[in-house]
Amino acid sequence: MSDMIVYALILSGGSGSRFGNDMPKQFADVYGKTILDYCLTNFNNHPAVDKIIVVSNPEHIQRTKQISLGGKFSKVISVVEGGATRGESSFIGLKEIGRLENNTSNVKVLIQDAVRPNTDKAIISSVLQELKTNRAVSVAVPTTDTIYISASDGTLDSIPDRSRLFKAQTPQGFDFDVIYGAYDKLEKVNRFKHTDDCSIVNLVFPDEQIKIIEGDIGNIKVTFFEDLEYFRQLLKNKR
Repeated sequence: MSDMIVYALILSGGSGSRFGNDMPKQFADVYGKTILDYCLTNFNNHPAVDKIIVVSNPEHIQRTKQISLGGKFSKVISVVEGGATRGESSFIGLKEIGRLENNTSNVKVLIQDAVRPNTDKAIISSVLQELKTNRAVSVAVPTTDTIYISASDGTLDSIPDRSRLFKAQTPQGFDFDVIYGAYDKLEKVNRFKHTDDCSIVNLVFPDEQIKIIEGDIGNIKVTFFEDLEYFRQLLKNKR
């Protein structure tokens, strides 16, 4: 992978509103380390990741800088303030990559939720492997639940085939020019409501193939307070 320049774009802009805490969930403590610490460690320690950019909640950028630029993570080269939505934060991070790189034709970017602290090396490697032959890659796990689609009046409209349904995870990987081009085009109509980067590519470039690779149920996203205990148990099982 020496011909690729691999960026990890860590989105740390969450407010913690669903977490039930005044402090954003990326700063929650687990065995003396924050969730952001664990996330950064996974990408900083991966040999194929070259550079890391952290997109921070503007209200907590000083703490984000203290964690990210405190000397533990040699690959973190920039911490920038995020936007009002996840999409805005992604685009801000992509603009930072464009500012730092004169030529982006060989740049790959992994976009990761800062609150996924348990993404293992194999998942990151799999995404990068698929980026050799695909320009957009998503990690996902099959859904085990039956999904209802409701009508506008709240009644059942349809039940999709569960065998074709997946729950998206991160990292999602892209050729830089593809994901930047999708966001740049979308910005012109000021639409950043999507909560998933692959959905942006799918919307703007519907003919672009997005490869789905299998994730891991342990690749959890810390959304609610109860998720912290699950993460603690996962860490105990690794010991």
